[in-house]
Amino acid sequence: MSVVHSVGAREQYSSSNLIKRLGEALKRSELGDMFSPGDLIAVKFEVGERENFNHIRPLLVKAVVDAVYSFGGRLLLVDTLSMNSKASEVGSRWLEAAALHGFDVTSLGKSPMLADGYTGEEDLLIPVEGEELGGVEVARAVAESQALVVISHVTAHPFAGLSGALVSCGVGCSSLKGKERIHAPLRPIFIEDSCDGCGQCAIHCPHGAVQVEEGRPRLEEKICRGCAYYCTASCPTGAVVVDRDSARRFQKRTVDAALAVDIALQGKVFYVNILMDVSPYPDCYPFSDVPFISDQGILMSFDPVALDSASIQLIDEAFGIRGSIAEESEALCPSEEKLFKITGMKPQDMLLYAEKMGLGSADFETCWM
Repeated sequence: MSVVHSVGAREQYSSSNLIKRLGEALKRSELGDMFSPGDLIAVKFEVGERENFNHIRPLLVKAVVDAVYSFGGRLLLVDTLSMNSKASEVGSRWLEAAALHGFDVTSLGKSPMLADGYTGEEDLLIPVEGEELGGVEVARAVAESQALVVISHVTAHPFAGLSGALVSCGVGCSSLKGKERIHAPLRPIFIEDSCDGCGQCAIHCPHGAVQVEEGRPRLEEKICRGCAYYCTASCPTGAVVVDRDSARRFQKRTVDAALAVDIALQGKVFYVNILMDVSPYPDCYPFSDVPFISDQGILMSFDPVALDSASIQLIDEAFGIRGSIAEESEALCPSEEKLFKITGMKPQDMLLYAEKMGLGSADFETCWM
């Protein structure tokens, strides 16, 4: 049974400082057993979209950085490019977001870099025997490191159900080409009866794949890259959707990609899930919305399946916040279906597939700090 280390969010007195307790938990965890002094360790986190307020706090990333240094590791602090812009713009958008969100050498002790390069083209194709994918382009700086720490801001996810360790590893550690491969099944469907012809989907598509003709949107299939976050999020009437079967394929491709990362790192991957500002949408979205549960704390483990299972359990057991999507989705009370009610997807399906592929076990025991 896998061990999940847990640090509660509450700070009731000076000695219960969250950053201090997080640092102690990291030092007591299995993190230091993963590498030897002098090894090159990649610490992966997500800067987040420019207009997204609920990104990871730099202080929490710094605590992980300090823990790696305390074990004698040499450090690469990395992120990868998202699918939010044209190829000529993605690098500059990431630099701007990193500066706006406070991720720099002053706050982190080291400047973050792009593991897949400024244009997202630096990668290694890692073969994998998945049900969906036979190989995934993993960001080169991640694949060539000797160990990896994946820091995840846990949120709901419209296509995976949960954005946690598996999504941050599989999608987050892939290059742009790898992300396009993972997202390929996600094609927007336009519901004519709900569409008011506003054209927001066309305006917000980063690649110009949506055209509006005579007040009706039309998808250019050859141009669409599957980054359905932006068109679906732009529609004020809910007329742009992705069908559930396509989303299930995305779940499996995410797991296949996480397996590729695990293969590239020879199993030397440690995961940190941050359950604070738990929002309806992942950090790559162009907006945040308010959190739908209170801050739960920070979990960590070698096992991404156990870690995401523990994260789902905390979310399910928490009361929803009034005025949030939890109230809109009738998910205010503790419930085993909170994320399904909010997203329409069951993250447990993704975890079952990850367990089948040998990435971990949903059975876990919690070690509290």
